[in-house]
Amino acid sequence: MRKGIALAVIAIFLVVGSSAVLATMENQKAFNEKYPDAKAKLGKCSTCHVKPLPKKDDHESNAYGKDLKSTIDPKDAAKKLDCAKIEGKDSDGDGVKNGDEIKAGTNPGDKASK
Repeated sequence: MRKGIALAVIAIFLVVGSSAVLATMENQKAFNEKYPDAKAKLGKCSTCHVKPLPKKDDHESNAYGKDLKSTIDPKDAAKKLDCAKIEGKDSDGDGVKNGDEIKAGTNPGDKASK
């Protein structure tokens, strides 16, 4: 009986954990589809996160990632991000709009990258 409960708990954690990873990968895929020319330089975790390879329990968003999260419609079950909504914003405060940084291949969430 205990073994069955333990397996059920492990299965739940795997499903929940994998859905979080898949959601992140889906967001990254959507970004790369929207900005195919920026994929080589910005199609990675550090575009939205402080750490280049964030862990599930340590995935702090940078300024761009935080602004991007704010574009999620709370009524949308898929929790899709809308990059276009913040293209005109300067998330990292470096004087360059997010859309312009993405076109230039610089990170819109890193003030040192412009």
